[in-house]
Amino acid sequence: MEIFQYTPDMLTPVTQFYNRVTADVPHCYPVKAEEFAVDMRDVTDEINNRDDRLDAPTAFVAIQNGVVQAFIHIGFYTNTDEKNIGVIRFLGYEPGVRPAGQAVLEKAETYLKAFNVTQISAFPSAFRYRCYHLEYANLSNALGQVHALLGFNEYRPEPRWIFLDWKNYVVTPMPAPIPLKLSVNRVQERGQYPDCIVKIYQENEQIGECCSVSGGEFSNHADAQEWLYTTWLSVEEPFQGKGIGKFLLQSALQEMHKIGYRHAAISTGWDDYRALLFYNNFGYRVVDWTYQYKKVLSETPVQA
Repeated sequence: MEIFQYTPDMLTPVTQFYNRVTADVPHCYPVKAEEFAVDMRDVTDEINNRDDRLDAPTAFVAIQNGVVQAFIHIGFYTNTDEKNIGVIRFLGYEPGVRPAGQAVLEKAETYLKAFNVTQISAFPSAFRYRCYHLEYANLSNALGQVHALLGFNEYRPEPRWIFLDWKNYVVTPMPAPIPLKLSVNRVQERGQYPDCIVKIYQENEQIGECCSVSGGEFSNHADAQEWLYTTWLSVEEPFQGKGIGKFLLQSALQEMHKIGYRHAAISTGWDDYRALLFYNNFGYRVVDWTYQYKKVLSETPVQA
């Protein structure tokens, strides 16, 4: 087995590897090389105005007998305390070949230590691949071998986001619990069907909002297009507990069903038990638990 620094000529085999290891991750669909290249452009482009905001980005690939067995994509950023924080954007390895995963992880840590990073964050949602899962996602519970490898190497989990699905959702029309008005704004973005923003008003004052986007925002795959993902649901505090949140979410799902959506996804923080109860009672079911991992290397940078 050999470890190589990623170069553009590796795009196709690395894309094929990514598709293999994410096959069981919710809302991960097979990607084509040109789509995966979008997430690899920080490694291959020389320009500095990157969307991901990482410095010194690179990737390492473990290859044996011409087959990719492990892959890691890294970089770092400087936080407000002027400490360099290492980032693992993605790490994967084939189950059963832990030495390959260990090798690329050690290679990545050695690389990042040269930039005096004080800690490394693995799978922070701010640096998530566009084609990986849904917005806010961290390391999926489906990638058990990666969880184990990080834990074995003294990375500590930080629970972040729970994801819930509702396939072939059906909502029963219900009247508003109090006199309300709705506004619906559809915006065509990347998906086959438009995104949707639904707002509710009482006496011309906005008291709630529900924002949902197309699964096509995250994947070009045909199967993603019938999924909507609700990114924001809120009701002003004086109006909470009156059934308005249920009415708002139901109205938004109805509007999106009219234009072609058939499946719904939503997420919430690990400790937002009120939201988790609400979504489960509404009809959603938990499909994934995601974690960010952190490893502290030192509290202060090494002085040259």
